[in-house]
Amino acid sequence: MSFRGATVSMITRCPGCATAFRVTEPQLGARAGQVRCGRCGVLFDALAALSSEPAGRAVPQDVEPPSASTGTAPTLDIEKNPSFDFGPQSRPRPSRLWWLASVFLLLALAAQGAYRYRGEIAVLLPEAKPLAQRICAELGCDVPLPRRAELLSIESSDLQADDAHPSVMVLTATLRNRAGFIQAFPALELSLTSAQGQTVARRVLIPRDYAPQGTRSESGFAAGSELQIRVYIEAAALRPTGYRLYLFYL
Repeated sequence: MSFRGATVSMITRCPGCATAFRVTEPQLGARAGQVRCGRCGVLFDALAALSSEPAGRAVPQDVEPPSASTGTAPTLDIEKNPSFDFGPQSRPRPSRLWWLASVFLLLALAAQGAYRYRGEIAVLLPEAKPLAQRICAELGCDVPLPRRAELLSIESSDLQADDAHPSVMVLTATLRNRAGFIQAFPALELSLTSAQGQTVARRVLIPRDYAPQGTRSESGFAAGSELQIRVYIEAAALRPTGYRLYLFYL
C-alpha cells in the first residue's frame, strides 16, 4: 500500500488497549505494517486498523522512526490522538480476588496470634476470658496461664545435707515472678555435680513437687511476688560437691 500524494493523515488503533496513533508510510512499510504499541507493548498489524483524519489538520509525528539495524517492528509513541476521547487514565486496580485473599490472610494471621497468646490475652483482658474459654471448649484446647520464663528468676538457692537425716539433702530457693501479670508455676531442673563438674544426677521438679502445701498450681504465680521453696532429696549417697538449678516451662 502506498500513501504518496495523499492529503490525509493515517491513524491506527491498538487492538490491545484501544489507543490511537498517527502513522506514516515509512513506519507502515518498515515491517509490512507490523508495529508495537508504546502503551501496552502489543505487536499488531497497523494496516488492518487504519482510519483517516480530515485534510488540512496539523498532524504531529507521534511515532518514533523505525530502526533499520535492528529489524524489529517500530514502536508507536504513547501520546494519544487529541481527536479521540479515551477518558481519564488510571492505574490498574487490584482485583476483588486479590482483596479477598488479603483479608483472608490477615484474619488467619490474627487468629494464629490470638491462639498463640490466648493465655496472655485472657490475663490482660479479663472480659475476653469467658469468650476464649468457650472457643477453646469447642476446639478442644484450654486457656493456660502465661508462660514467660524470661520474666521469672531464681533470686537465691542452697543445697545442704539434712542434719537430722544424713542420707537426705535439702534444696531451698527463692523464685520471683517479675512480670506484671500472673504466670504459671515453672518446672525446676536440679543437677548434682561431682568435683570435676560432671553431672552425677538430674531431677526435674514440677510445681506439685516444690509448691507449699495448700498452693494450687492452677491459681498461678502472682505478679511481682516471690515464692520460698524447700525440697527434700535423697541423694547424699552420691556425694555431690555442687549443683545447678534452672527454671523452665515444659
